[in-house]
Amino acid sequence: MSITVVLLSAAVIFKLASDARQNKQQLIILHDMDRSILSGLSHRGVMNAVVDKLMSLLKVDAAAILTMNKYYGFKEIFSNNLGSNFRKNIKLEDNGFFTSVIANRKPLIISKISKDEDEGFIGTIRNEGFMAYMSTPIIAKGGIPTGVLMLYSRKPRNYTKQELNLIEAINSRIGMVLDRAWLIERIQEINFESVRALVGAIELRDPYTIGHSIQVADLSLLIGRELEFSERNLNLIEFAGLLHDIGKIVVPEAILQKNGKLTKEEWKIIKMHAIHSAKIIEPVANLKTVRTWVLYHHEKWDGSGYPEGRKAEQIPLQSRILAVCDAYSAMTGNRPYRNALSEEEARDEITRVAGKQLDPNIVDIFLSLSTTGSRIKKNSRRDKKIVDIN
Repeated sequence: MSITVVLLSAAVIFKLASDARQNKQQLIILHDMDRSILSGLSHRGVMNAVVDKLMSLLKVDAAAILTMNKYYGFKEIFSNNLGSNFRKNIKLEDNGFFTSVIANRKPLIISKISKDEDEGFIGTIRNEGFMAYMSTPIIAKGGIPTGVLMLYSRKPRNYTKQELNLIEAINSRIGMVLDRAWLIERIQEINFESVRALVGAIELRDPYTIGHSIQVADLSLLIGRELEFSERNLNLIEFAGLLHDIGKIVVPEAILQKNGKLTKEEWKIIKMHAIHSAKIIEPVANLKTVRTWVLYHHEKWDGSGYPEGRKAEQIPLQSRILAVCDAYSAMTGNRPYRNALSEEEARDEITRVAGKQLDPNIVDIFLSLSTTGSRIKKNSRRDKKIVDIN
């Protein structure tokens, strides 16, 4: 074997090893990015974390994300290593580079900015000291454009096919964060009927739970009436039933729809949904009380529940109501890992766990109700805005 062939083989092996290390690093950073997305509901904090990891992964000198409002104008910027003057000079509403990227649904790459380029947006980039620029559209689920990702380099820069695929993977994550932020904003500002419609749309992510939150709201309202709740508290318990699982918008569909047993890590993610639900509700001033009820709806009478391990009457009454209604609705619905129980089987199981998982007094009230056709007729109260529930 000639020296040339040996050197060539060594070069190939070195490149393969280098590529393997790079792929491993990319997977680690993507995993960290996923954890950042799952760990919090503040889309601003998540977006800043994504920008930081993006720069580390692609070895660029600056990065920014522009988000869009409902009128397809650019409204927010998340960035790293961009000067304040540069940020001010970007014409967010009139920049043709951004709008063309959105319109064409394709990346725009300028590998080397000419030295005599001194006008418009490209001139602004060059004057900031950057020699290469890339922008690519951020597309949310359903093909809706939600923003633009921009990358800046101080040296001429080309992007490999592998890097472009990686950027596309990152963009899908950014799109998910922006889509989630939009949904949360809508939930926090609208009335019952609108919340109900949004919850129904969110439940479409998991075909096994379609209608679950509405049923929990209906059953909770029935129990509230048996307990002679005031009109205000009837409204609130209905909202609580509707919103108790809203935090599951943070949980990946792969986990929600998994056929087999959940891993410990997946179970931890699932258990966080009560906390996320409470965080989504928290900014709505008139639903502060509902936030607490939702937070504790997975606590158990014997103290074995989550998130705090509260027991018996340490758990708010309304949370105990939600727990019974949630359990019944879950058992009588199909799941990836089992078929639905009959009404009689579900009621027998609820009886069995009374005094252990569920408040025995609430169980007695629930069992006295006719759960057949439990989707009761709605009245005009639901057309009122959240402000009217005080």
